[in-house]
Amino acid sequence: MRKIAYIITLALALMAAAACHRRPLHDMEGKVLFKVTIDVDTVCNIGRYIYNDKLAKPNTNTDMLRMFFYDTKNHAYSGEALLSHKSYDDAGHQVFSEYMDIASGQFDFVVYNFDTPNTIIKDVNNENTIEACTEELPQSVRSTIIGKAGESNEQMLSYQPDHLMVAREQNCYVPYHTELQIIETTAHTCLNTYYIQIHVEGLRFVQTATAVVTGLYSANHFGRDAVSPYTLGERVGNPATAVYFNMEKSTDDNIAGDNKDVLCALFNTFGKIEDVSSDLYVTFNVVDIAGNRLQKTVNLDVVFRTEDALERHWLLIDDVWIIDDPVPHEVGGGGFQPLVDDWDEEHGEIAL
Repeated sequence: MRKIAYIITLALALMAAAACHRRPLHDMEGKVLFKVTIDVDTVCNIGRYIYNDKLAKPNTNTDMLRMFFYDTKNHAYSGEALLSHKSYDDAGHQVFSEYMDIASGQFDFVVYNFDTPNTIIKDVNNENTIEACTEELPQSVRSTIIGKAGESNEQMLSYQPDHLMVAREQNCYVPYHTELQIIETTAHTCLNTYYIQIHVEGLRFVQTATAVVTGLYSANHFGRDAVSPYTLGERVGNPATAVYFNMEKSTDDNIAGDNKDVLCALFNTFGKIEDVSSDLYVTFNVVDIAGNRLQKTVNLDVVFRTEDALERHWLLIDDVWIIDDPVPHEVGGGGFQPLVDDWDEEHGEIAL
């Protein structure tokens, strides 16, 4: 009897063992691994076509990505996650990855970098409305800007945006799975970086310099694009914006002659509004060493049509800005500050 009971107990134990599926605590079964590679190799003035390598490139590094999930039918928000595990591939690109518990099904997703002080993300509840934009300049700053940008009430005046690295996929399908699924995608910037330069005579008299470029897009609906996930999205041109940024002193060895001094900068923008003319200006604002405010406005219509601008995003202004010495030279006089010109020789006779 005991033998029969032992056999029954052993059989039940074998059946229970067959029904169990033992897994380690960190088993990836049923999970999805998202991998996002940041690629800026083709961006003018960052990955290629560097005109002035003395200038620091705009920052495209990030420590975290934010990911939004959307319904494929009504494009409404359905969840979000953060990707914070960063590594680098063999080409030096940043790669972000994260394991997530994703059930089988179909969804859209949008990924972007989560640390852009000047680029604001809003209207995230629908992938058709999610938008990147910048804040307008406060009136205290705007009042110091003269020229076309300061005079116009029809354009916004904003800080330049930070690079927004965006990856997006529509109709992404995850099948029912018991093993780890991997989804890989690549993030590209939805901004342009332009190099701008003006030749200056009297650069030593410049203390600080800024510039404002008008006729630019003010925002970008980057969630969906009917053409391609790699285009810049649906850029917003109404209202247009003028972008404000600092200029730097430098030199350009390509300029003939002894004076190679330039004011130059790299600036970010959502892009130049297509087919816009007469509203494309740059206004340079300078404070000289005496504290005087100077300005020069240049029409950019012709500059934006050059091969350098179209192919390489170089805005090379064919003009020379002459800045005079603002400090008057001291004029001598009186007993303490006598002024003596060159000595003249006079010949004559002296009676003794």
